[in-house]
Amino acid sequence: MDACLRDLFDAAEPSAEVALVALGGYGRGMLSPGSDVDLLILHEGARPDDVSAVAERLLYPMWDVGLRVGHAVRNADECVQVAAERLDASTAMLDGRVVAGSAQAWDGARSAVLAPVRRDPRAFAERLVTDRQARRERFGSVSSLLEPDLKEGVGGLRDAHALGWLRIGIGRPLDEAGILREAERRAVDEAEEFLVRARSALHLETGRGSDRLLVEQQPAVGGAMGYEDEPSLAAVDGLMRAVFEHARQLEHVSTAVFDRFLRGASELPPMDPTPEGVLRAFGSIAAEGGVMPAAALDAMIATPIADGAGWSDEVRNEFLGLLRNGPGAVPALETLDRIGLLERYLPAWGPVRCRPQRDPYHRSAVDVHLLESAAGVATLLDDPGQDPLVARAVEAVTDRDALLLGALLHDVGKRGEGDHVAVGTRVAAQTLEHMGVSGPTADLALFLVAEHLLLSDTATRRDLDDENLVLGVADRIGDPTRLAALYLVTIADAEATGPLAWTPWRAALVRELVVKVQHVLERGDVGPGTAERLSARAEAIRGALGREAPDVVERFLLRMPRGYVLSVPLERVASHVRLIATPVGAHEVRTHASEGTREATYDLAVVATDRSGLLSMIAGALSLAGLSVLTAQVFTTDDGVAVDLFEIEGAFETDVGEERWREFRTTLRKAIEGRLSLDHRVREKRRHYPVPRRDVPVRVEVDNQASDFFTVIEVGAPDRLGLLFDVTRTFGELQLDVHLAKVATFGARVVDSFYVRDDLGRKVDDLERVRELERALRARIED
Repeated sequence: MDACLRDLFDAAEPSAEVALVALGGYGRGMLSPGSDVDLLILHEGARPDDVSAVAERLLYPMWDVGLRVGHAVRNADECVQVAAERLDASTAMLDGRVVAGSAQAWDGARSAVLAPVRRDPRAFAERLVTDRQARRERFGSVSSLLEPDLKEGVGGLRDAHALGWLRIGIGRPLDEAGILREAERRAVDEAEEFLVRARSALHLETGRGSDRLLVEQQPAVGGAMGYEDEPSLAAVDGLMRAVFEHARQLEHVSTAVFDRFLRGASELPPMDPTPEGVLRAFGSIAAEGGVMPAAALDAMIATPIADGAGWSDEVRNEFLGLLRNGPGAVPALETLDRIGLLERYLPAWGPVRCRPQRDPYHRSAVDVHLLESAAGVATLLDDPGQDPLVARAVEAVTDRDALLLGALLHDVGKRGEGDHVAVGTRVAAQTLEHMGVSGPTADLALFLVAEHLLLSDTATRRDLDDENLVLGVADRIGDPTRLAALYLVTIADAEATGPLAWTPWRAALVRELVVKVQHVLERGDVGPGTAERLSARAEAIRGALGREAPDVVERFLLRMPRGYVLSVPLERVASHVRLIATPVGAHEVRTHASEGTREATYDLAVVATDRSGLLSMIAGALSLAGLSVLTAQVFTTDDGVAVDLFEIEGAFETDVGEERWREFRTTLRKAIEGRLSLDHRVREKRRHYPVPRRDVPVRVEVDNQASDFFTVIEVGAPDRLGLLFDVTRTFGELQLDVHLAKVATFGARVVDSFYVRDDLGRKVDDLERVRELERALRARIED
């Protein structure tokens, strides 16, 4: 590139006052296949015509061959001005070097740009830290995202560049300044070299200068870099694990260097060079929110910690003390991991460190998720906030250390050896024994590992009005103390997973289940018998409908099925009475929408004459109107009127106006009248949306044990427009009635649960029919 540009520059016959300067990555001598070529045409006293001629002779040939060229034309004063205004311009010029022309002119301009940086390197460092935080908010962390930005994400190449700019700013190597350890410098060099190779492979794979390593590109990039499948680690996961490892080193070193420079290292008393002494020192730093001195880290690496050796009481006490610091413990444990000590304390950490999680709702690698979960539990224990149920759970906890250990180990089975819960329970038992944890603490921690999915999976996928279901969950948990512990770990696990795993809707469902199970555990049953509950609920409905004529209320209670009377919230009943008060025409559609009980959701009631496939028609019309279903309850009156209740959210925006509801009603009415093909319309609309993710597998499970009266069908599939329509249409074709649907969306993946019966009101237990159902669902979803 240099030789090409010199030829073009010389051919323009510039005056002596013009210099051609390489900026940014090109200035550093680092060009990837798809990189921009950033240039500065520096001029001091040259005629405008000369400068224009140079620009034209340089830029047009480069553009003609398809190169991406970033260019600026400035004099020295303009360089200083733009550097003061824009950090990216300042750092690009700090990396600048002369390619052709007046070296003297560039030396003067660069010195002028560098002067204010050298006068106040702290201010310059603070600008770099602020920019880093902005990059974190925009691009996230390379060390945890499954689709990271290798250049701009925190822990990416930009962090390595920032360390170089800090060195330029302070005017000497960072290790000589006492803020960078030799081992850290080597780690940065290795990380930068690896990320440059990965970015180059990505550019070659995509044929463009893309810096985000997408899921569909990872197999080809991994193959180009020499990764192969291993028994417990696929090649693509090997690639991402290496990306995470290098990015994490780079992220942590960068954070430590800027902290040491801006805040200074914390003062530590003389460190006891023993396994417990290392943990004590980190516990002190975590409690104070301080920065570990670089020299102390070097001393710690030499501490004799025998791999696989059991823990002494002192080591266990110091480790638990460190965990109790909550969020403050996370950077301490990450530093222990970075210097290679955490795995020596906990051998089980090795298989999960930097291991990617290939699902659309986990935002972090396994080990980061475990640390954040443990920190989340510690935070809840110290400050339960304003939620009275969480506060009651905290009060019920008698062994806080068991919760911290359960949260820290709950996903330790994600090591590529099969079902992570079963593997994790075994590995956690071995780890607790290694740590010297026994008795009730070990029992509770193991229970939390074995059952950490129980509350969330049950709440989002099962019918919470099923008494036997609640009794079964209560039986698995056993006592109120364990329920409290499991509830807190569930919250911390979900919040550490990411926003898709702990929406207000999911939080409310888990809360409802916890309250019902708590009732069972405290009183020994689920409450009054069904007949008593029906009578009590009917009386409550009469009270809620006090403004309605008594004969209207009684007729309503006689028409509605038992499941409706037992389950529908009282505040919603009044609108339903008005919807069905007058006869419903054969093709008529009535709806009532109101704000939901959960944030950004709506309660929707749809009333129409019951007919085969009605739920599918409603689902299709909702999809076409840009509305997503969270839950669905289906009821039919004794005179054949369907009263279907939905929790809805906007698929693209949170606010849903009357125009959208009107569009939904019109579409549904046309479908009922046979004037519109929902199948065709949904397929046409789907063409305008991105294709579903190929890495999300289709899963269909038929369960006849989860409910006494219904077959529970669980469908996991990549999210797409009209998926619920496709699934319910299949049920209609197979003459299956849906009683309850729960739709759980995790980014690109959907897990839908349906309670169904056949046209005679029976469970679907014939093996051949079950197989036909599975085949039909798969075919429809994969179509």
